[in-house]
Amino acid sequence: MLKNADREWLSNAYPALVCNADGVSGNVAFTATYNHQLDRFLLLTNGVIDSVGGALLSGEFTIRIAERSDRTISALPAVFVDGVDPIADRHFSQIDKSACLCSPLEETEFLEPKFEFIRFVEQLVIPFLYGQVFYTRHGSWPWEEYAHGSVGLLEAYANAHEPARAMDCLRLLAQDANAWAKVKAALQQKPHFKGHTPCLCPKGDHIRRCHPRAWRGALQLQQDVRTFAISLP
Repeated sequence: MLKNADREWLSNAYPALVCNADGVSGNVAFTATYNHQLDRFLLLTNGVIDSVGGALLSGEFTIRIAERSDRTISALPAVFVDGVDPIADRHFSQIDKSACLCSPLEETEFLEPKFEFIRFVEQLVIPFLYGQVFYTRHGSWPWEEYAHGSVGLLEAYANAHEPARAMDCLRLLAQDANAWAKVKAALQQKPHFKGHTPCLCPKGDHIRRCHPRAWRGALQLQQDVRTFAISLP
């Protein structure tokens, strides 16, 4: 998981994080800011001037970063945080209690063409920990959130639409055994997925009212499936 250059960077940037046989573990302290209006996050390391304003927060956590044996949850390394209630609203997986660092559709940005540990820490791990500090203070996440499960996948597809990801999105949706039948039926609707269809979440309200962004993502996915003649799993 780590190259020699990563180990050297880690010893300088976060000396209380230690490499061991199981990965990386220890304490990580940070100061960062997020400007909601600009949608900009800035990690304030030594010498960095706060140029974005926003909510300036500091935090210190004991964490563990480890390779995954089960990559059906995520292909990224697992991050576990001590002293934080790993509930879904704090964006922890309810399967293994690891941190949900980004949408599965966004993981390839950090895995291809190769995994970059420094970028992983600075752009995913530290913002996640910043979010924990913000949640403790305000009871909400600092930036736009995705819903859990299939609804969140469709929201991510709406936000970062790339037709090349259609097959990946379908594969991930099909892994959700509880929701896939509904998703598949929605994608097969003609002439298109209707907004008054019951939402894919447990509430069951019209999807255009309940999770409009997921509805937009489903419509785009439906269009891409038809344009590229992709077979549904």
